[in-house]
Amino acid sequence: MNIIKNKKAIVVSNGCIKNPSYTYKKITADYGFSSDNTIIAADGGAANCLKMGLVPNIVIGDMDSIKNEVREKLDLKSNNIKYMQTPCEKDESDTRLAVEYAVNAGAKKIIIAGATGDRLDHSFANLILLSSPFPEDVDIKILTDNSEIFVVKNSCVIKGQIGKLISIFSLTPYTSFIETSGLKYRLKNEKLLFSPVRGLSNIFTEDKAEIKISKGMLLIIKQL
Repeated sequence: MNIIKNKKAIVVSNGCIKNPSYTYKKITADYGFSSDNTIIAADGGAANCLKMGLVPNIVIGDMDSIKNEVREKLDLKSNNIKYMQTPCEKDESDTRLAVEYAVNAGAKKIIIAGATGDRLDHSFANLILLSSPFPEDVDIKILTDNSEIFVVKNSCVIKGQIGKLISIFSLTPYTSFIETSGLKYRLKNEKLLFSPVRGLSNIFTEDKAEIKISKGMLLIIKQL
């Protein structure tokens, strides 16, 4: 298994990336990743790598969605790409395999691009993937064209921009809030239920929001 460079990995999935140059800029300039970090393509995500000007170190999956011309272009760019083919009939998605590979190889920071798109089942699975029981010191985020998505398991401070939206969902039957601050709609000594949803489209009133919870797990979707 390859060692993750600088303990950072970029996982590129086969979903929608409408503006590859913008996504690449966000990953590098705003999140501190670079093309020198380990890049893992989840099967057809190899095409998204090419669109962003990235050459993956590893392509992992059952290889049912990577096109021959994409593989040929990649092989022209590098002869060191490792292809890890898995059985077509498997329990794990290609994105999950890519993320788990990164974690097992020592990654502490992982950014996932191309995790959402027209396949709602795959999009949902990738969102739920963030709640998997990875080690506590592993930071995993999904980056879309207009949002950052991550899971919160403990009290935290979230940076944002005044006026931007943030949606907060409980991934557990309920999440107990001590209090929140820096948001238009605040919670204090109350529970946010898994359903019905009540944390949709909150708004940053400061450049950071403090979320204090005593129990539960949250999915955060922050507008960029």
